[in-house]
Amino acid sequence: MRSLTRTTLRRPGTRFKLFVQSPVLEAYRNPETVWVSPQPGTIGPGPFDDRMYVTDAIGKQPYDDLHFPPYVGPKRPPVFPDREGHFDYLHVDDLGFRSAHLYGTVRRVLDIWESYFGQRIVWFFNSRLWPKLELVPYVDWENAQSGPGYLETGYEVDESGRRELLCLNFDVPAHEVGHQIIYSVVGLPTPGAETAEYFGFHESAGDLTALFAKLCFNKVVDHVLTQTAGNLYNLNELSRIGELSETTQIRIADNTLKMSDVADADSPAEISCQPARHTLAQPLTGAIFDILVDIYQQTLLERRLIGVSLDRASGRVSGDTVDDPMVGAMFAAAYHGRHAAFKRALQDTGDYLGTLLAWAWRRLLPNYLSYENFLDLLLAGDTILTGGAYRKTIKSCFAWREIGTGTVGGGSRRSAGRLAERLSRTYQEVSHE
Repeated sequence: MRSLTRTTLRRPGTRFKLFVQSPVLEAYRNPETVWVSPQPGTIGPGPFDDRMYVTDAIGKQPYDDLHFPPYVGPKRPPVFPDREGHFDYLHVDDLGFRSAHLYGTVRRVLDIWESYFGQRIVWFFNSRLWPKLELVPYVDWENAQSGPGYLETGYEVDESGRRELLCLNFDVPAHEVGHQIIYSVVGLPTPGAETAEYFGFHESAGDLTALFAKLCFNKVVDHVLTQTAGNLYNLNELSRIGELSETTQIRIADNTLKMSDVADADSPAEISCQPARHTLAQPLTGAIFDILVDIYQQTLLERRLIGVSLDRASGRVSGDTVDDPMVGAMFAAAYHGRHAAFKRALQDTGDYLGTLLAWAWRRLLPNYLSYENFLDLLLAGDTILTGGAYRKTIKSCFAWREIGTGTVGGGSRRSAGRLAERLSRTYQEVSHE
């Protein structure tokens, strides 16, 4: 496996400071300097570039089916680059930092995923109506969303009742970029050809977009490996999506949900609400996370960083859940003094799976979409990328989640119909006026 993404993203670019995980976490209180692909001097005040622009709106309501960008109400002054064209001079307490942070996050995630796709991602919305993606760092709303021509974030209330700005929570804007990517490369089903799994897939893809993007940050990988001594079968921070505190998060990728645990949606209202879509997404997200951890450990074994006995004892071969202190001690011994090698194994695995996901997403059809269709494409992509080296792992992880063995389907297709028809009008007819 080659580190395509990290090699591609080493080009000089424009500097921003980003919280690569939520700043409420002790390990990530200080932002990290990152580079985005546009060259210094090509990003203007806002920030804005040829693909997107920030509007720091004042008193704005969330967009809906009847209201679309551009926002024309009151707004705060744009954030300017420094004399050299960079934005990393902004202090985290500056009001303009949230604008720079949202732009930097969206641009960085887009850079990462365009490197996985190996090509430029063209926004799905009509360029005559919306030439660029509008980014709104704050609306007074306990949520975040993206749609034709926009991405906007509000807040989330943590366990102590405090509002946390979602524009500063890397996973949240990254998840919304994932929706933009899926609408752009997969598209929307035509009325009558929609399935509930299409909407679950969308939410899963958003979480996976965030997960694999943060794997490209040294601070995240270093912290996760130090935290676990290289044993990712233990619950770890990598699997936490949208952290709100040290102990709470919006979702967990390393979940245990199977398709039989996900109730079939019987009404359009059920599948149209976010909780239902996110719940349906969990088995698919969990399957991909399982594959990530399994291939990472296979890579450790192939590179002789762990032995066969530890590989078996950890449960990868048997598939059994293991909670044995001896396994942790064995991992700690194997990891000691070899952090860099473990790190390369994890990042190489992330690069491979990011490339595989992009390959499959680009070929997935929106009509009658099922998780089993997606599985078939992952297997085909693995054959092309590795000669089928991970076919058994991919199939077994999906089988454990009961994907391809009688999943949510027929009834859900009908229940999703009215929602998809509404979305189709919003995203297709409006964008092609």
